[in-house]
Amino acid sequence: MDQLEARGENAEQIEYWNGQAGENWTDRNDEMDAMLRPLGAAAIERAAVTGGEHILDIGCGCGGTTLDMVSFVGASGRVLGVDISEPMLALANSKIQQLPENLQGTPAFQLADASTYSFPSRSFDLLFSRFGVMFFADPTAAFANMRSALKPGGRLTFLCWGPPSENDWIMTPLMAAREHLPPTEPMDPTAPGPFAFSDQGYVTDILASAGFSNISFEATSPVMKMGRGQTLEETAEFFMELGPVSRALVDQADSLRTQVKGAIVEAIADRYRDGFVEMGGKCWIVTADNGLA
Repeated sequence: MDQLEARGENAEQIEYWNGQAGENWTDRNDEMDAMLRPLGAAAIERAAVTGGEHILDIGCGCGGTTLDMVSFVGASGRVLGVDISEPMLALANSKIQQLPENLQGTPAFQLADASTYSFPSRSFDLLFSRFGVMFFADPTAAFANMRSALKPGGRLTFLCWGPPSENDWIMTPLMAAREHLPPTEPMDPTAPGPFAFSDQGYVTDILASAGFSNISFEATSPVMKMGRGQTLEETAEFFMELGPVSRALVDQADSLRTQVKGAIVEAIADRYRDGFVEMGGKCWIVTADNGLA
């Protein structure tokens, strides 16, 4: 699979997810799937996926949700997973062979920027995503482009993170790391990133402007379980390889990384039990309709 050229408004994201970040997520795929699959399953249930449907899975990463939906749509359905990360999609493609032979033709994966890719018009019953739609430079244009792939009356279901203050599993290690990182300018809360869709009003405006209707939000507050059953120090590396801390540590010296690791170990020590760290989270299951006749 060829690497996607880093160009256009999402060039920074394409470069990031085809670099060390994509490699880290691929290496920790089993760990991430174990942590996020229950949330994805709740969103799939909310989407009411049925046999024979054609589904577009945006930001599918290593293919977990794409393949989970195969059993719902069956051999007569189709699930297309789209992502900008070549290393993650390479792993996703390798998983197809693990499906029953009669279902191996149901999923497919496309290396593409979903905000601009020319999807076949009016071809999908459902536009789905598990934490993959918060990273577009122009989210309204991106959703308008993806909506063009939905059939009349098609539907949208996606998961996104709620406010940072209610996602302790991300903010606790990040705040610990910031004590040792160079000062940075405050970020625009709607800038591409995990919390870009935390505000319901902002997301509603995006989806309405893109042409969606009947927009609704369902809150869920999971307990996030992180780790591989390893030592506290090894578990701290999870936070250094994924998410905002990983991005902040790009090109930083080893000495600073050592300081950050020590700070994270101290911050999560009281949450560590038997090789895992448990902390609270908050996310939205967002649903909407295409609304076309």
